[in-house]
Amino acid sequence: MGKIAVVGSLNIDFISNVHELPKVGETITATKFKVSPGGKGANQAIAAAKLGGDVEMIGRVGCDEFGELLIENLSKEDVSTKGIKKEGDTGRTFINVDHKGENTITYVPGANGEITKEDIDKNLYTLSQSSYILLQQEIEEEILEYVVERVSSFPECKVIMNAAPARHINEKIIRGVHTLIVNEVELEYLSGKENSDMNIEENIHRLLNQGIKKIIVTLGEKGAIFASQSKYKHIPAIKTSAVDTTGAGDTFIGAYVVAKSEGQPDIEAVEFSTKASAIAVTRNGAQPSIPTREELEQFVKKSGIIHRL
Repeated sequence: MGKIAVVGSLNIDFISNVHELPKVGETITATKFKVSPGGKGANQAIAAAKLGGDVEMIGRVGCDEFGELLIENLSKEDVSTKGIKKEGDTGRTFINVDHKGENTITYVPGANGEITKEDIDKNLYTLSQSSYILLQQEIEEEILEYVVERVSSFPECKVIMNAAPARHINEKIIRGVHTLIVNEVELEYLSGKENSDMNIEENIHRLLNQGIKKIIVTLGEKGAIFASQSKYKHIPAIKTSAVDTTGAGDTFIGAYVVAKSEGQPDIEAVEFSTKASAIAVTRNGAQPSIPTREELEQFVKKSGIIHRL
């Protein structure tokens, strides 16, 4: 099994359950509220670790109680935290979840926005020993670009990037990304064809032509698409009753990188990921919703799904 390094965000999530998501200018009353560890980077690191990966997290938290909580939570799930620096204020995410499991999210970067090139250099040995480097866009673009530049000299390292939240990715980053993982909104944004008549396949090929080797598009209850220059396949979702979709995407991504680190082929790795995210949507919260490998194996057995785990 190959080692996985996650360079990304660590946040504390403030989650409100509401009947309907608020409209502009509207004040609503929450039915539930809780504080939970989160951040796309930390979520994906924990997903990978819980599903069997050898994972180290690189990033920043604040010198506050939330920072301590995030580090303790990662350690509890067997994620190495040697690459995490404490300084400033911990990043925060404010999440509303409605009765259908849909959500809106507001992100305050805090310490995540203070990651430096020196932080990356201090963890260069870890990166050099990793088969997969997992990135997201909740940290600064110049840091993402620097990570891609630095690991380009390590031929065994493959960069998997989750282009969330949606924003521009410069050409230097794109050239260094082996696999790009996006949802439909992020795909349209990156292809430069938002609200156009172009379909998903056309948007995917537009990005492949920019130099990305592989693209995975997550489609929620419709499953996912895997695409490369030689392959295009839709993988259906596993039908479950959604309670909260907050952690589903991060679970999918963590599962995918684990499957690849174990040597699974691309399509099988995506199938593995859809099963993990199918469990996540039936639970509340981001990190609390992520299944363990044992839970995933039990789910597959109970569902009668035939697939190697």
